Amino acid sequence: MADKIKILYFLEDRAQESFVTALVEKVAEEESLPGGILKHDVRSARGGSRSIKEFMNFISIYEKTGTLDFDLLVVAIDGNCKGHSERKKELEKCITRAYLFEDKVVFAVPDPHIERWYILDQRAFKKGVGIDKAPPLPQYKCERNHYKQLLIQTLKEAGVNSLFGGAEYAERIVEHMENIDILDRANAGFKVFIRELRRKFRSILTMEKG
Repeated sequence: MADKIKILYFLEDRAQESFVTALVEKVAEEESLPGGILKHDVRSARGGSRSIKEFMNFISIYEKTGTLDFDLLVVAIDGNCKGHSERKKELEKCITRAYLFEDKVVFAVPDPHIERWYILDQRAFKKGVGIDKAPPLPQYKCERNHYKQLLIQTLKEAGVNSLFGGAEYAERIVEHMENIDILDRANAGFKVFIRELRRKFRSILTMEKG
């Protein structure tokens, strides 16, 4: 087994960074990867609507050099109501030299926004934050910042002081998720991300054993 498995991330904001990296660690643990083997290298676009263009520029650097300095690339960009499938196709088109990346990319597309993933598991949210009430998981809403405001309002009503809109609780929320393979039924983007991530880790383990 390699000393470290380097995971490079292209993310949009603090909320994605906190939640997605914690989720990657959880899946790695469930797939029996040794503790501490993952090395996280986070690159953030912090660009909102500019994220796709920034991702194209990010990918072009590797396509020009033809060299990959990571074992796995995790790309997270909110669906923003385009839907998981359409957004994923948009991201895949940014990679013009697909053969170079082979099986090294997995996409996380929270649709419409990452904050919905925070509250998919109501029990885990309450346990992770340490409060008695979780934001209700309403039907799919496309309003800008709907889930972010829902999260902030719930924390405020519970008397929780949050400087990052709940992102500082992401690791503990994910830690309390008992069965993420059941959770994936509630969200298509979550489902695809978890399944693809498991497949990548199993592939890495197989190559190491081979």
